[in-house]
Formats: sequence, C-alpha cells, structure tokens
Amino acid sequence: MIQYDRAVSFAKPVLKMKFTVKNLASASRLKCVGIFGLFVVVGCKTPPMPANDTDQHIQSAASLATAIKFHTNALPVEATAGPNRLPLSSAVEQSLRQSPEIQIALAKVRTAQSAAKQSRLFPNPILNVVLRQPEGGRSTIIEAGLAAKLTELLQRPRRISAADAQLRAASANAVTTTLDVIHDTQQNYFKIVALRKEAAILTARSASLSKLLRVTEVRLAAGEGTQLDVTTLRAELATANLDRREANRKIKAAKYALAHRLGQPAGRIDWELVTPLYTQIALSIEGDAIKHGLLVRPEIQTDRWQLTALEDATALAKLTWLEGAAAGLNTERDANWSLGPAVTLPLPIFDNGQARREGARAQAIASRQRLTQTTRQVTVEIREAHHAVAELMTTTSHVRTRLLPLHEQRVTLARKVFEAGQEDVTRLRLAELDHLEAQLKHIQLQHQTTSAILRLDRATGGSTLEIENENN
Repeated sequence: MIQYDRAVSFAKPVLKMKFTVKNLASASRLKCVGIFGLFVVVGCKTPPMPANDTDQHIQSAASLATAIKFHTNALPVEATAGPNRLPLSSAVEQSLRQSPEIQIALAKVRTAQSAAKQSRLFPNPILNVVLRQPEGGRSTIIEAGLAAKLTELLQRPRRISAADAQLRAASANAVTTTLDVIHDTQQNYFKIVALRKEAAILTARSASLSKLLRVTEVRLAAGEGTQLDVTTLRAELATANLDRREANRKIKAAKYALAHRLGQPAGRIDWELVTPLYTQIALSIEGDAIKHGLLVRPEIQTDRWQLTALEDATALAKLTWLEGAAAGLNTERDANWSLGPAVTLPLPIFDNGQARREGARAQAIASRQRLTQTTRQVTVEIREAHHAVAELMTTTSHVRTRLLPLHEQRVTLARKVFEAGQEDVTRLRLAELDHLEAQLKHIQLQHQTTSAILRLDRATGGSTLEIENENN
C-alpha cells in the first residue's frame, strides 16, 4: 500500500522485498551470511572522539595559571569582592572566571560534544512481529523481522565527520568569546586610568584659570585691564568646569562597565588601578603580523570547521532519497519455518532528494564566501591597527620628548621674569595653562596609543605583545 504525506509534495512509495527459503539448512546458511554481512557493517572502524581541550586553549589564550571551570549552576549575580589593589592581570582573570558569555560558549561546546558522541552510536535494530490467524482454525501464522536502518549505516562516517567539525568550531568560538572578554576588560580598565589622569589635569586647569581670573579682576579694578578680558576668562573657566564634570561622568560610566565585567555590578568601584598605560611595543613587520593573525585567529578556524561540516552535509544529502531504507532478516512460520533477507527501499518517483542537495550545496557555498569575508576582515583589522600603533607611538614620543619640554621651558622662563619683577603674573599663568593643555594632549595620545595596541593584539589573535611602558 502506498501512503502519501499531507504536504503539497507526494511522499515516495516504499518497496518492500522479502525472500524466504523453506529449507531450514539453507535458511541457516542464509542466516549466517546475513549475520556476517551485518557484522561487516557494524564492525566498521569508528574514529576516536576529538579531544575536548577547549579549557586548555582558553587558558593558553588568556595566560592563566589554571583553567576556567565549566559551572553547571548559574554564576552568582554579585561575585565576591576582591582586594582594593587591582592590576590588569587580576582584572582580566576575574572577568574571565565571572563571565556568563564564556560559560555559555563552554555549554555549547558540550552540546556539540554530545552530538559527536551520538553520531558514533549505531542505529537501534528494528524488530517487527506479526501474528495472523487464518480461517479454518489452522495454526497461527507468525512473521518476524529484524532490520537496521540502511541509510544511517551508510551515512555514519560522514555524520561523524560533520559532528566532529561542529565540535571543533564550537571550541574555536569559545576561544573567540574569551578574547572578546579580555579585550573589553582591558579597554575599560585603561579608559579609567586615562580619564583619571585627564580629570586631574582638568582640575588643575580650572584652578589655574581661577587664579588668572582673580588677577584679571584686580587689574580691571586698578584700571589696567578690560571687561572683555574678565568675561573671556570667566567663559573659559565655565567651559573648563564643564569639561571636568564630563570627565568625571565618563569615569563613573567606565567604572560601572568594569564592575560589570568583574561580576560585581553593584559592588565597589574605588579600585586602585596600578597598571599604567601601554605606550610602546616591539612592533613587528606588517606582513608578519598578518601572517600570524591569519594563522591563529579563532574566527577563521571557526569558519573553516563550519565549512567542513557543511561539505559533509552536502555529501550526506546525496543519500536523502534512501531515507527509510532498511535491510535485515525476516522469518515466517506457516506450516514450517522459513527465513530470508528483507529489504525496504523507497522509490524515488516524487522526491529524489534534488531539492535538499541543492540547499546543502548553497549553504556550503555561503560558508566558503563567509570564510573569505572573515579572512579579508582580519587582514584589514591588522593593517589598520598596525598603522595606528606605528603612527601613535611616534606622535606620543614626539609630544613627550619635544612638545612638553618646550612648554616646561616656557613656564620656567615666565617664572623667572615674574620673580625678577619685569612682568606681572599674567604671562606665567598663561604659560602654565598652555603647559596643562599640552599635558592633556599627551594623556589623550597615550590613551589612543594604548587602545590601538590592544586592537592590534586582538586583531592578531591575542598574541603576547612585547609591551614597554615609558613610565617604567
């Protein structure tokens, strides 16, 4: 009997073939042959499970002393507060160990691992028993069959390969998540460090403007100045106070972001951040940096393994027309026992699997294009970050070695002139203000250099950069 699906397309009719022999001796021989054939299929060598070394990869990428544990229970909403002194290494480690994103990624690895284990299991045999009572009171006819899903046996090697590729892709994706958490923590940490320095300079700038304003008001009262000078300084002082308030607001926002990363969204934010800004690194050649990044970036590895899995899926789609096929042994007792092979095959009249093959092929094509896109993106990220680091390190060095010494010399000369009684304090205050502006520019350039170095480190796959700090 042919049964049809309720969908628009018709289902494939199923052809069942059963061969029986009446001679028990022949049946025994046939049974042996059938069992031998099943053992040949079942005895196919199963490849070993890929090693689940995601924890070691994460530990290596983050330079941790011990691996991050996978928690079966949810992480606490508020983690235990650590010491007040917070170096960058401690902040990064705590962020990783309190990261729900990493725990989610590790759970996905275990999901893929269970799928890889499932792909190695053989399909359960299907036992079919039919009892028929003929008319006339004759003996009950017993028909029994033992079959295995033929398609799953034929597809088993490819299914194992696809599941293993998905497992490796999930592992690489967990490393990607780890690098993102590290990068975000580093950026928030150094943003606080830089903004604190900027706020200190802006506070000193407001104090210097206040002193200069008092001097100008005294000169106006003595008839030596103008109301325009007083109004101009008052406007500059108001602007400086606004800049200081905005810097304090940004500091609070960065502290809240870092506290969130540390797993303490409602915890303390008055840490002593002791790691200074990164301003110098041993910069490698751009071509070497690109080559290294393309080799180790986990995003590229993820796309490669996903492409492998989709290519296996394309190969599996070639046998979709055999879905429902089964092969085994069938026995029947009428007057005597009979035994023979039984085969169930779908007839590809309405559905020959063409649509599914085309869909699988299209997904594999899209995966290849995605791999190309990721490779290009990684290359551009490395080039942009490498250029930014080179330019910013040079600019910051020039400000430190050329611009700041000139302003310091100007302040020194203006102080000597003032102490000699040749000028009033106005020229000295203006020199001090310009010196503070140069210091503020230097801090901003240091922060930009640090951010560029962190971007380069992330773009090259979290490699260990040889970082030198001009403050050490």
